[in-house]
Amino acid sequence: MLDLGVVPHILTLLEQHVDEGDVSVQHAGLSALRNLAIPASNKIRMLEDGVTERIKTLLRSDMPPVQFKLLGTLRMMVDGQEEAAVVLGSDGVLLARVMKWCEAKDHAGVRGEASRLLAALIRHSRSPEVVRAVAKADGVRHLVSMTSSEHVIMQNEALVALAIASAIDIESMRVPFREAELLPMLQKMLDDPAGAVDVKFSTLGLICSLIQCSMSELHTNSHTHTHPHIHTHTHTSVVGRVFYI
Repeated sequence: MLDLGVVPHILTLLEQHVDEGDVSVQHAGLSALRNLAIPASNKIRMLEDGVTERIKTLLRSDMPPVQFKLLGTLRMMVDGQEEAAVVLGSDGVLLARVMKWCEAKDHAGVRGEASRLLAALIRHSRSPEVVRAVAKADGVRHLVSMTSSEHVIMQNEALVALAIASAIDIESMRVPFREAELLPMLQKMLDDPAGAVDVKFSTLGLICSLIQCSMSELHTNSHTHTHPHIHTHTHTSVVGRVFYI
């Protein structure tokens, strides 16, 4: 379908319906773009067609279904695409809108997708510029909140993003981490006997990153001593992380 030149036509159609347009058309157009962006080879072609830049015109939409699909499409577009993640993650206007959607009280789906996009921008860019931009936009607290999501995949995405951010620029993370009370959150996750193994593994990965960055709070509160039950965990990867710490 990309060879037939459908992407520019879909983008033009979306642009025509930005203001007071047909929500069903916007929803369908974004769904099509998101599905087309799943293969990595398609992402490159679509980025060359200016997809990420042109669909940002939909940022001003006040319709939750459109917001939800837009966030999902942007997240799919930056998946494995470092350059695109850097460009979007450094865009102050985009980040400001995403911050607003992270607090969407009436639409849990929009709220979740906004947080997932934040995590994706950090994970796929691994850029100091993006880390600082997210911290400046007050996005760290949303990532910390995401670690307590009911969905394991979202917990892991947030934990990995926070570990990457702390490894890249700990100075930008110190104050947001304290204000968001990250350490108590991590301790609670490790204390949870029903917690998923991969979530504990990601939690310990973040702790390792923080220790390596010499965060004094963690040096004075060793989790290897406060969580002896993890030492006997049957999953070898978790045990390995504990003894690494």
